Amino acid sequence: MLNMKHPLLLLGIYLVSTASIIAQDNLNPTLDPSNNNNFVPINILPLPEASVTINQDPKIKMLLDIKSKMEKSGDFSDRYKIQLYYGNLNKANDIMRSSKESFPQWDSSIQWETPNYKVWMGNYRTRLEADRVLKEVHSVFPNAFIFKPEKK
Repeated sequence: MLNMKHPLLLLGIYLVSTASIIAQDNLNPTLDPSNNNNFVPINILPLPEASVTINQDPKIKMLLDIKSKMEKSGDFSDRYKIQLYYGNLNKANDIMRSSKESFPQWDSSIQWETPNYKVWMGNYRTRLEADRVLKEVHSVFPNAFIFKPEKK
């Protein structure tokens, strides 16, 4: 005898698959050359405006300014300097005044190293730049020389 459950099951599967194929055809219209309306409408939304808000501590600006001044003065860089004098404080002050009068374009400073004082001038990025300045400085300070300060 034929079992009636199997044909009904097959008929149900056939009907479901046919309905899904018809539904897919309705969702994806094919471009028919005879149809004048070949385009599918697409909604394009405008892009939203972007905005960024930065919350920054005001001390950061102050620290960046300090760092910039330190880089210009050469506090933590590999730069060359010219030493004009090494000795007592009174003579070091006289040499520094004289260097500021003779060469106002370059900064001079007094450094203390036990038990003497040093007068340093300039802050040069390259040895060549320091050599050019040293040629001018030798006319006033014949014992001047170029060196690279050690980092502490």
